[in-house]
Amino acid sequence: MSEPSNRDELIELLIPIVEPLVERQGKVEQGLQEQEAVLVELAGQLETLLKKSKEPEPSPWNLYQGKPEENAGLLEEINAWLPWFNTTYGAGQSTNMIPPCWFRHPNVVAHLMGFYLSWKAANYGTTSPNSDLVYWNLRYLPDVLDVVNASADKGGMAGCRREHRTPERMDSVPEPQAAEFTRWLERTYPRG
Repeated sequence: MSEPSNRDELIELLIPIVEPLVERQGKVEQGLQEQEAVLVELAGQLETLLKKSKEPEPSPWNLYQGKPEENAGLLEEINAWLPWFNTTYGAGQSTNMIPPCWFRHPNVVAHLMGFYLSWKAANYGTTSPNSDLVYWNLRYLPDVLDVVNASADKGGMAGCRREHRTPERMDSVPEPQAAEFTRWLERTYPRG
């Protein structure tokens, strides 16, 4: 038998074996392409979900956008904590006390929110000593007491030691100029 005829016979024997393999390879490649398309779609959906989840929820102490029931719960905690605070820090010195009308002073409420949460963070959740409470006493305490003891026209409660006193003069809060702002924004930063 000659070499070319052996080769032809071999090819004839291999064709029935190779053809199904080639066909199967084509199906595998098609399946992989379909899987890739699905993975690209899933990746897009995941990216969309991650973008949405990256927008964090407002914290319970966020008085601007927080949930009212969480704000109320935290303010109740502060109100329950203040007698202890006043007994501990205000004994003998009224300027270290937070007057009972604190909740009528929005600036003081905002400061007390952070003040209380900082105290709580320094006093809960750790079993090893650290300097958080010392820092709270040396840094936060004097600063918040300065705010509380400021005059009413500066957002404080200096006239409220024994009873709440509405300030004689209160500057009105300016109304937002939404329409003017929108026009300015459109002129200054036009959107496509």
